[in-house]
Amino acid sequence: MDLGLTGKVALVTGGSGGIGRAVAQALVAEGARVVLLGRHRETLHAATQSIGPDAMSVVADTTDSAQVEWAVAEAAASWGRLDVVVNCAAPKALPNAPTGVAGLDEADFLRQVDTKALGYARVARAAVPHLKESGGGAIVNVSGMNARLTGSITGSVRNLAVVAITKNLADELGASGISVTCVHPGLTLTDELMDRPDSREAASNNSLGRPVTAREVAGVVAFLCSPAAAAMTGAVITVDGGRPGSIWA
Repeated sequence: MDLGLTGKVALVTGGSGGIGRAVAQALVAEGARVVLLGRHRETLHAATQSIGPDAMSVVADTTDSAQVEWAVAEAAASWGRLDVVVNCAAPKALPNAPTGVAGLDEADFLRQVDTKALGYARVARAAVPHLKESGGGAIVNVSGMNARLTGSITGSVRNLAVVAITKNLADELGASGISVTCVHPGLTLTDELMDRPDSREAASNNSLGRPVTAREVAGVVAFLCSPAAAAMTGAVITVDGGRPGSIWA
């Protein structure tokens, strides 16, 4: 299926690894050119080299508005347009963090929300004028299944905030031809986790009985970036292999 992305330019935040890098690879495979945004120059360079000549990178921290404005402008200038934004940048959860309110880490809570929620909004704010100039496009926000689960106040709040941002943007930007959707991956097997048996086992706890891979999540994201998915604006899509026992109306 031709997704109609040939010649389009996409900005992927958090693109140096995991789902972000897989998304960039999927978009390039569909004929797009990508700009990877991240904080670490070395890992970004390695990612762009692995993708090929249709990828470049910009170094920026999405918690800094000035850096975001500069990076998005650089991305749009790199190939003369900007059609797609995929927000993937998010800090990793603290290992062995307490799950209850008594153990809530305020600094980590603010860091998570600043990066994943407000950071997504910063990138969208900077990108919208460029998307409008290109005649429309797509924003896809990668969130997570903690939006629908208890057990981590920080994880639930940061992901629910992404859903709220997504719907607000969808309502605001639809008339400008910009679709905005949200993807909830479940526990996803990335290249970094491929050789860890414990990760494979945990990621297999779904209806499929096997891990969902970053490449599979990226395939869904690539479709949502395409004109074929324009009517899905405002939607929240789960890509978790099917959570047993749950019904979502």
